[in-house]
Amino acid sequence: MKPEKKRLGIIVGASSDIGLAIAQDWLNKGISVIGSYRTRYAILDNLADRFEALLPCDFADLPSIVRFGDSLLRKELHWDYLIICPGTMEPIGRFIDVDAEAWCRGFSVNFLASMRVLHALLPLRATGSPFVGLFAGGGTNSAPIAFSAYTLAKVALIKAVELIDAEMPDLRITIIGPGWVHTKIHDETLRSEISAPGAFAETSRRLAESDFKPLSHVIDCVAWAMEAPKEVVSGRNFSVVHDSWGSDTLSQQLREDPNMYKLRRAGNQ
Repeated sequence: MKPEKKRLGIIVGASSDIGLAIAQDWLNKGISVIGSYRTRYAILDNLADRFEALLPCDFADLPSIVRFGDSLLRKELHWDYLIICPGTMEPIGRFIDVDAEAWCRGFSVNFLASMRVLHALLPLRATGSPFVGLFAGGGTNSAPIAFSAYTLAKVALIKAVELIDAEMPDLRITIIGPGWVHTKIHDETLRSEISAPGAFAETSRRLAESDFKPLSHVIDCVAWAMEAPKEVVSGRNFSVVHDSWGSDTLSQQLREDPNMYKLRRAGNQ
């Protein structure tokens, strides 16, 4: 009897706080992991010998993205799980006040770079309904001031997940909103007291009061989505904080209503 094939996961942005936590969870579960990084932090280096490979990939640099994709193509691998983490909230400021080129770079990092990496790696997916996970941000149902590039890019990712799900019946793809978790991305807001005073004050308050949701909840939600059937998770946007993901009741509702947890107008009947 042949031993069961070891599952392979790719984490684009394993040097991010969420990416690193997912990598640690996967490694503890016996999943082979390939990770990318923009910056090699010491904590990532401490795990380096447990990774199948650690490769550079800077979402702000197109040649770096191309090199990352090409290096994986040369390995002739087939992944079961793909997580795409990198993101930035910069430039932070009102749309009219920020530099136009900086705004376009921010949108590109958060949306176009993710799509480029996804496009490069989809041909390497394994058979048997492989899984792709991305991350949403705040502002889908509101209008946060000073974060237009970030918010629009994340909304575009939500729609992209639905479109790719519809086009690829052999793929499960979802996007997860982690909520307020204590990660390095908040350092960008702390540098923006003048351009985003409200966000600066709220971030400072949360830091002072340790008012963050546990990162472990994000990891648990990702782990649930990774194993859930296509009709439950694929093409949808889940909130770690506000949705009862993992419950049989919600799973049944999602099976019955293909419009749930997607970008939709409502009440047009």
